[in-house]
Amino acid sequence: MLHKTMAAAAGAALALACAACAPAAPTAQTAQAPSATPTPSWTASLSGGDHAQAQSAPPLPVPSWDAASEQGAKDTAAKAMALFARPRVDQRQWITDLAPMLSPAYRTEAEYINPARVPVSRVLSGPALQASSGDPMTVKAVFTTDAGEWAVLLHRTAAAQPWLVQDIATEDA
Repeated sequence: MLHKTMAAAAGAALALACAACAPAAPTAQTAQAPSATPTPSWTASLSGGDHAQAQSAPPLPVPSWDAASEQGAKDTAAKAMALFARPRVDQRQWITDLAPMLSPAYRTEAEYINPARVPVSRVLSGPALQASSGDPMTVKAVFTTDAGEWAVLLHRTAAAQPWLVQDIATEDA
């Protein structure tokens, strides 16, 4: 019998200990307190449920190297080189004229070029285009100038986008 009494006492002690650890039952006061963690009133769904999904955008046209692309590259390169090869022009005017034709990255670099230090003052011939095989987005235009051969690197981001100058440097650079 002593064994049963001790087992009952241990069970009662265990129940009391567990009751002390358990959260208290909500009272009228705690039930009305706002929750610290908001509960969403909706559920996100990737399927769209019964609603129609937005149509995917049509694919962009694939650029190709055609006569129009070639002419556009030649025109941009020729204009850029003519604007670049003006060592007697004030630096502010020089970059203002050239900037619309430059990629954002090269525009930042070109702002530090002193046109008085550009050795080119005349373009003698060109451009001769050197297109990368399989890449209709990038082309190099080579010019013969009074300071040797110079290259203008052009790039476009899509078929309908303009050619932008990525770099102007001596051909051997």
